[in-house]
Amino acid sequence: MTTRYLWTLDRFGQQSRNGLATENELLDILNGQALPSVMPADWLLATMQIDMEGSGLSIHESSHNPEDSWKLELKIAR
Repeated sequence: MTTRYLWTLDRFGQQSRNGLATENELLDILNGQALPSVMPADWLLATMQIDMEGSGLSIHESSHNPEDSWKLELKIAR
């Protein structure tokens, strides 16, 4: 069974994006967004998957560049 994630991406000055995606689809989306970050998208997703183990929800906020801050919320779709 393939795990799917409900996701929401909020970026400063842009309209929120959200959807339902597999891990590979989500990596494609994140890489296409060119998010300012200190880690590659696959590391970010792996870290967030570990955080989800208890509640099924993970939130990552980045203010690496205050003028291009962003927040990603992931929840396992059941």
